[in-house]
Amino acid sequence: MSAFDDLLDDLERRLAEVQELDPAARASVFSMLDGVDALHRHALERLGALLGPEGRERLRAGDPAVAWLFEAYAVGVDERAAAEAALEAVRPYLHSHGGDVAVVDAHGGVVRVRLSGACSGCTASTVTLRRGVEEALREGLPGFAAMEVEEDLAPAHPPPGPTLLQIESYVPPAGGSGPPRVP
Repeated sequence: MSAFDDLLDDLERRLAEVQELDPAARASVFSMLDGVDALHRHALERLGALLGPEGRERLRAGDPAVAWLFEAYAVGVDERAAAEAALEAVRPYLHSHGGDVAVVDAHGGVVRVRLSGACSGCTASTVTLRRGVEEALREGLPGFAAMEVEEDLAPAHPPPGPTLLQIESYVPPAGGSGPPRVP
């Protein structure tokens, strides 16, 4: 086990200890950690921009700890494109419920999305669909930190049903030959 792995294990133990604190103290600790995280994210974005693609790749390839850090903070990743790609897995499910999702913005690990259709109308399905969207982002977007939902102002619509075809009366052709006539 490397020194880096030891540090990660120690961090996990400390986070477990924080979970045991009373709610107010726990909230204060996590608020401070969010601030430290935002500072690190900002500095790493600047560093990634200064290094350029070749420099970032050279550092990634040369050190697993640097590769982990760049991955954790999505250094050099087009966050909007990565968020769109992550949502492709959940779109068929959303469409089957008459809804859709659009990425409005993605920056600093925060993805702002707009849910539309049934997703924005029914509160029971909204919770389930939001969780699905958030889980897809968490799994598919490196450095994902949070999702913000922008409500769609269009009225909700039901899931798509089967296509109906109009049936017309059949009138046999005069004299028994030729195409049928429509009354």
